[in-house]
Amino acid sequence: MKTLETLTVASSRRGMLKAALSGGFVLAFRLPSHAVNEPEQAADPTDGKFAPDAFIRIDHTGTTTLVMPQVEMGQGVYTALPMILIDELDGDWERVALEHASPNEALYANPMLGVQATGNSNSVRAFWKPLRTAAATARAMLIQAAAEQWQVEPASCTASKGVVIHAASGRALSYGDLADAASKLPVPQQVPLKDPKDFTLIGKPLKRLDTPNKSDGKVVYGIDAMLPGMKFATLSASPVLGGKVARVDNTTAAKAVPGVRQIIVLDDLVAVVGDHMWAAKQGLEALAITWDDGPNGKVNSVDIWDNLREASKKDGAVAKNIGDVAKALSQDERIDADYEMPFLAHATMEPMNCTVHVTPNSCEIWIGSQVVAQAGGDQAGETWLSPALASGARVHDLPFVLACAEE
Repeated sequence: MKTLETLTVASSRRGMLKAALSGGFVLAFRLPSHAVNEPEQAADPTDGKFAPDAFIRIDHTGTTTLVMPQVEMGQGVYTALPMILIDELDGDWERVALEHASPNEALYANPMLGVQATGNSNSVRAFWKPLRTAAATARAMLIQAAAEQWQVEPASCTASKGVVIHAASGRALSYGDLADAASKLPVPQQVPLKDPKDFTLIGKPLKRLDTPNKSDGKVVYGIDAMLPGMKFATLSASPVLGGKVARVDNTTAAKAVPGVRQIIVLDDLVAVVGDHMWAAKQGLEALAITWDDGPNGKVNSVDIWDNLREASKKDGAVAKNIGDVAKALSQDERIDADYEMPFLAHATMEPMNCTVHVTPNSCEIWIGSQVVAQAGGDQAGETWLSPALASGARVHDLPFVLACAEE
């Protein structure tokens, strides 16, 4: 393994990960194959639970766990989607838990996007029907289990707040009590969904489920990954799109910073690896980097706005044409206005980060991603390994664990 040397790789930003396999990127540490700061997941997560499909589990305590297919990116889906599930299930809102879905597009692909991804503000629209169907199916099976135990017709039973009730006899059983029996029943098809007038949670101003742990520091984000012997890297990327590294000076001063292990130079970035983040940061600041801005070096805000304004004068694509637009626009009462908004960064609040463990035969990455399964596929491509994705995070906002193994 090379240390305290300058490694130049004529490659793209992705070359930083590839360099790990050649000994260029210092990653000499052992990582467990489960989420950071979390106990290892049981071999069968449905063991001892009623799990009629991929989205829902009910244990003996009556707690309903939603296997969350989407990522919480601030839009509130960690509350909105459980509301959909629990309302249709007639479950107990005080006994709901979330576990993030594993990277599995066969089970958890967003039906509106075709891949396992969070985006386009469509989480509620995309999973409105799948989650309601899952919940209605589970509710029907729980009612069936109770009816068989009481030897009554299922139609004579109702459910509310996680309890099946037979009003005629005054009997009641909780979902937790019925979990075992329900798990042995065949899964019914074409279960009717609730009439919207019967919703009890949907549309109500409930408190967000993810707020408490985000307020008291219990949430573990990707950047919180701290594992034995891990090294830290920080980087300086080209400030201009398409720009390249021209030269890097003061490498001797950077290497002299205590804890600095390596300097990596790629086409469009320079990275410093250290024993801790301070060493990497100080080492990077000690460097003198000269950039070749390339063809976009002279692009400025004035030019961009002028180009946009000019483009707005051209005829746009017509998505739908209703009525006589030309006639309507020729009327006396016409108002013209231009609306302009500044550029908004599609950026995370958390600094972009990932933790990588590479061996000759395997690779593990801890990373927060809105495109879960594809992140595993990218990892396989960058490390020449085939994707064999491990289970995802099981608590709010934990980073995903994406594991690859050589075939």
